[in-house]
Amino acid sequence: MKIICAIYPNANGFGYVYMESARKLIDFGIVQINPISNRKVLERIKKCFDYFRPTLVIALDPDGKSSRVGRRTRKLINKIIKYAESEKLPVDQFTRDQIRDVFESFGKLRKYKIAKFLLTEFTELEPKRPRERKLWMSEDRNMAIFDALSLGVTWFYLND
Repeated sequence: MKIICAIYPNANGFGYVYMESARKLIDFGIVQINPISNRKVLERIKKCFDYFRPTLVIALDPDGKSSRVGRRTRKLINKIIKYAESEKLPVDQFTRDQIRDVFESFGKLRKYKIAKFLLTEFTELEPKRPRERKLWMSEDRNMAIFDALSLGVTWFYLND
């Protein structure tokens, strides 16, 4: 059985999902580390991998043309990839642009619209529904789950 783990690092930690297929969510969550430290985030990711033992890791590719990923997060993504490869786990990466391209075919371009669209397929995430962000607001912490889920769905969309 193939189990993919999609990890989406952000400014506060990371969101993750484990999926068996494009429509079968096994587990999901948000890990917040305060104060943020790549070492602590990587320790938590190692625990996640040990717990479910994915067969494939999907990570954000920070090098997309519209990427706004900071230096610390870029380093973290590289460390995640190195760790996964040291555990003999294959890694696939997608940029925000690639994710947007996949969801554009469903008429969804913005992160919030993508999250609402994903809720139609993954109703178990309804309690985690993010609030719509206004310009002056920070991003809803639950958006990390939907960022990771959009990565996983993108992999299935492009590979199945």
